[in-house]
Formats: sequence, structure tokens, C-alpha cells
Amino acid sequence: MSVDNQMALWNEAALRVLDIRRSALQPGNSLRAFRLPSSAFLLANRGRARMVLDGVEHAVEGCYVCHAGKGASLDIVEVAEEFNYDIVYYKASLAFPCRQELLRLYREDNPFRSQFGYAPIYPLSLLTRLELMRRHWQADAQLDKFQVRALFHQWVHEILKQRYEYVDHSGRVLGPLSQIIRYMEEQYAERVSLDDLSSLFGFSSRQLQRLFKSELRMGPMEYMNKIRMEQAQAMLTKTEVSLKEISEAVGYADSYYFSRAFKKHYGISPQHYRSEGRISPSRSSRISIGEGRVRSYSIADDDNHYQYKDEGAIPMNRRTKSMLAVSLMLSLMLFLAACAGNNGGTANGNGANASPSAPASTQPASSAAAETAQQSSYPVTIKHMKGEWKLEQRPERIAVLDTQFVDQLLTLDEQPAGSVTAAGDSSDFPEYLTDKLSDVKVLGTKDEPNLEAIIAMNPDFIICTEFQEKIYDSLTKIAPTVMLNRNDDWRDTLVTFGQIVDKKSEAEQVLAAYKEKTERLKAELATKLAGESVALIRPRDDMIRVHTPLHRTAAILYEDLGLTAPEQVREVQDTAYPISLEALGDVGADHYFLLTDDMFSGLVEEFKSTQTWKSLEPVKQNRVYTVDTTLWIAYYGPIAINKVVDQIGEALLGHS
Repeated sequence: MSVDNQMALWNEAALRVLDIRRSALQPGNSLRAFRLPSSAFLLANRGRARMVLDGVEHAVEGCYVCHAGKGASLDIVEVAEEFNYDIVYYKASLAFPCRQELLRLYREDNPFRSQFGYAPIYPLSLLTRLELMRRHWQADAQLDKFQVRALFHQWVHEILKQRYEYVDHSGRVLGPLSQIIRYMEEQYAERVSLDDLSSLFGFSSRQLQRLFKSELRMGPMEYMNKIRMEQAQAMLTKTEVSLKEISEAVGYADSYYFSRAFKKHYGISPQHYRSEGRISPSRSSRISIGEGRVRSYSIADDDNHYQYKDEGAIPMNRRTKSMLAVSLMLSLMLFLAACAGNNGGTANGNGANASPSAPASTQPASSAAAETAQQSSYPVTIKHMKGEWKLEQRPERIAVLDTQFVDQLLTLDEQPAGSVTAAGDSSDFPEYLTDKLSDVKVLGTKDEPNLEAIIAMNPDFIICTEFQEKIYDSLTKIAPTVMLNRNDDWRDTLVTFGQIVDKKSEAEQVLAAYKEKTERLKAELATKLAGESVALIRPRDDMIRVHTPLHRTAAILYEDLGLTAPEQVREVQDTAYPISLEALGDVGADHYFLLTDDMFSGLVEEFKSTQTWKSLEPVKQNRVYTVDTTLWIAYYGPIAINKVVDQIGEALLGHS
């Protein structure tokens, strides 16, 4: 029967999995004259034996797949080493009524009773699908049984595809690189590490790196990232799903790291990629078009995760009475705005951000003219996560709902009128900023801003982050509001703040000074360390987190200052990974920056008291430098970043 005819019958058949059995035969044992109770696929995954199906012999070594119909006789003999195999029993029947042509094909050559066997060229494809199917089969829920049915169709498709497309026609035996690439193309949505790939295909990490570099001129994880980015690109252009959903669909637990990886690959942020004509204009207003060099840490793995509530959800004030008061105040403000008629106000380019009009100006004409001259750079368009905002004039009373934005404003010699409080700090605002602040209203916390306090301070501009997504609409009713990605690179955020407060040249000067400072320090460090490696670690939850170059703070060490990351740290495709204290020596760094804070100080001291810690060479050489987690991780503004750079220079060079 031709392949097309066989496929026509498979397509029309009703398929039902009856059982999935896993078995093993030890050397010297055998299985004889076993009658298959139904049609079945047998997949061997390990060992060496001779298998006989209705008198047809199959020499089996390693992975081997075969098929036979109900009543077929199965013998497995001459088992030379432990022989592991799974049998999937199924029933197939044609759904009546059906075309006479199909009935004729079914009677002449029933594919569900046919016998074949071959060594698959992509064994992992079959093994991973079968393992997933078996796991669902063992569960009791009906939903899992339904999933088995869907997975069985995919599994059979892969078996037949490999049989007809590769084995029967081409006779090719593919090399390991093709096998690995095929596996990557199927498993890109999973958290696959370099070690996973190496162990699956029997390589060391170094051998696998060499194989990819010699054939493809890129590393295996770089190639995996290429596959993921191509899939993400298609989803961005063809769907409306959120960035978080896309990042998870292509194997990234952290949407911020996904954004950074996408921009590094394509030179444009995913939000911008979507908004620049690659999707319908009707959607662009709802999608971020900010382009940031994203430094991130997963919310699930965030170093300050204990400060978040409800996994990052932003609950509004839970007291009904307070909510009622807020609603009444908002309604009153909208009513007064409507009564203002043609009075002057802040124009905007986004109807969703409509705000009350300001009272008519009463200042003398000469003062107004002077102010107009100072505001020559306006109007300016601010790109943010909710679209664009056309800012007609310089805002005077700015409310910020993230303390790192306080840092940004103070860098430009500006004062916020109100801010949420600092997370993980004993004072309302970061201690390193308190002497620079004056008369700043407290607006609740980042996780739970106080809408009543925001209304009371009467802002003319609000800057929030995605943490305030749930109250964004309420904020826009108080004042013009822009939403910035809190994990955008601080340099990009500073440029945006320069636009908002008309200090673009000052922002550029800060960036130029930082670049000059880090380049100078980078040269000194290169001379002093001569390639010695540095790692950023933080004990927590009875483990130690090792931060990789993908983490936004670790990037200061490895990118801004050009320090060398240990090989093990470079290989991990995530912002951080956990290890035990006993495995710390395997990281192999020559220097360690040790993050600690009040919450985990006890654990740090416990680790330091162990013999394992004391035996580490960097500990013996006084090359472990203790730094404050809150400053290094929680705050991400220019002032904090410069302090971190100073501390790095002081630790490694002995001076600031």
C-alpha cells in the first residue's frame, strides 16, 4: 500500500489507547510466544536483544521501534544486556459511514495490523513524547486520559514520519549534530541547559561546545536562543498574546530577560517590534513601544521576592470604605474638569490618559513669555508601555511609584513631589538618598500605592511601572500617567526622564561621565586582575544563588567593567541559578562579591562558620567582599549604580 493510502486510513480512524506498559528483561531471560492482545507499538530504549514478530527477526540495539497487529506473536530472546522497552496498546477503527474506497483499502492492507520495525534516526523525539504520554496515563484524572489521546496522535505521527520520510526513502543515518538540533527544535519551550544536552547525547559540555562551534560557528545555547527568538518573532506578528505568555511559550521564565534577549538578537525590543507596523494598527496602542536594554531578574527568582505579595499582583486598597472615598474623589475631580470648559491645561495625544484641565494662568505676560522660552523643547512625545504620551509642558509635581525613579530624578537635580516607600529599607526612602530629598509625600508602597494619598498630593504627572497595572486606569483619572518598564536598562530610563523634565543634555552628561568612569576602571581592573574571574553570590533559602551576566546587577561586573565570569557561570542561560554550599568550590571564581542583608545575615554567618567555606581559596586569600543586597539589587538608578561601581573598585583595587 502506498504511503498516501496508509495515511488516509490513519486520518480517518478513531484511535484509543488501551494501555501503556513498561518492562525490562535481564541478560539470560527471555519473552516467548507472547500474543499481542491488540495492535501495539513497541519502543525499546536500552539494551541488546533479538526480537521476533510473527517469524520476522529484528536485531535490536539501543533505540528501536516496531509495530504489529492484534494476535501477533512476540519473542524477545538472546538478551545480551538489560533490555528496557515500552509497549503501547491501542485500538483503531474506521468511523462509519465512510467512503467505499477507504473500506476497500482497509480490507486489502490494514495498516493497524501491519508489521514493521526500524531504528529511529531521532530517538529522543519518540522517547520524550512517550514519557510524557506515560506520565499522563498513570494519572487518574479524565483530563489526563484525554491528553494521552492527543499525545498518542503526535507520537504515531512522529513514528510514521521517521519511517517514511527518512528510513524507507533516504536510508540516511544522521550524525549527532542533526539529532541535537532536531531535539532543540522540539524542546525549545522547555528549560533545557547545556548540561542537559550534554548528558542526553553522551558528550561533555566542552565537547558539545566544540561540535557546535566547528559546524555552526556558535555555541549550543546560542543556537537554542536563535530557535526561540524565531518562534517569538512569529508569535509577536501573528498573535495578540502578552509578552509574558510569549516568553513562557519559548522557554523563558522571566519576560524581562526574554525582552532583553529579543533585543540583543534583533536589535529592537519585542514591544517596538510589534508596534512598528508588523501588526495591525488597532493593536499598537495597547502595546509597549519602549526600547530598553533590559537587565532583569525573574519575579519568581527575584532577590527581593519576599517583598512582593500575590506573586506581583498589585492589590488595591481592600477596605470598602476607602475605595468608596477614592471613587467619590475621582468623580468630583472629573466633574470639576468638565466644568472648567475651555480653561488651559495639559494637552495629550492619548485619550485614555485624559486628565482634568488646569486653571487659567494668572501670571503676568512677561513671566509667561519667559517660561515659554524655557520650554522650547516641548511638546515632547514619551514612549511608554501603554503607547505614547504627548507632553505639552514641563510637569512640576511628579508622583513616582517606584523608588528607583526617585534616584533618576535626583540625578537630574529634580525632586519628586511624592513617591512610594522603599522596599527592604528601614526608612521611607532609600538611605543613600534621604539627605537629598525635601518634602516628598509618602504614597504607599510599590505593591500597594495609596490612591487617596496620590489624589491629596495633586500631581500633574504620574510615572508608574507594570507593578501598578491593575490601578493604571484609576491613575490616569488623577493625572497624565506613563508606565515605564521597571527593568529597562537604567540608562534608557534616564534618557526618558531627561525628556520628561527637559534635561536631555544633563542626562547625556551623566551617561558620558559613567562611561568614562567605567572605561577607566575597566582598564585598571584588566591590568590588576589579569583575567582572574569574579562571581556575584547571595546565600538564601539554605542555598547560594549565583548571578550570571544576564542579571542586571551582574552585568555591571561583566559588561560595564569587563570582568571575567567563571566558565560555569557563563554557560547558564538564566539570570541566576542555585547551588549548595558544597558546590560553591566548583564555581571556580578567584574573587567573590557576597550579597547579604538583614533577612539572610544569619544564614551568611552560618555558612561562614563551616569548614567548607573556610577551605575555599578566595576565603583564605581574603578575596570575598561583602556588599549590601538592598543597594546592589533593589535600587537601580544612576546614583545607586555609581555607588556599586565605586564599591567594586574599592574591593578589587583598594580605592574608589
